[in-house]
Amino acid sequence: MTVPNAVDLAAVWTPNPDHPYSWAKFFGLLAVVLESVIALVGVNAVRSTWRGLDPGRRCEQLRPLALTAGVFVAFGAVLVGFGVWLF
Repeated sequence: MTVPNAVDLAAVWTPNPDHPYSWAKFFGLLAVVLESVIALVGVNAVRSTWRGLDPGRRCEQLRPLALTAGVFVAFGAVLVGFGVWLF
């Protein structure tokens, strides 16, 4: 593994002067981060609920839990896409 030199680090961390940071980029990044967290929280809630169920009830609760996780992930993905578009 090579250690990057100062020129490589400066090239990575220096913002592009042709694309200055703006409020749209800030809100885009904020949307990406927050909606990723919402999707992860939803999936974690479903996983925790699934693990807490009795083994006999797991089969009948699979569809509602999968739909709940799907809604959280779809909603998060749509808003992350919007945030990426802004960013």
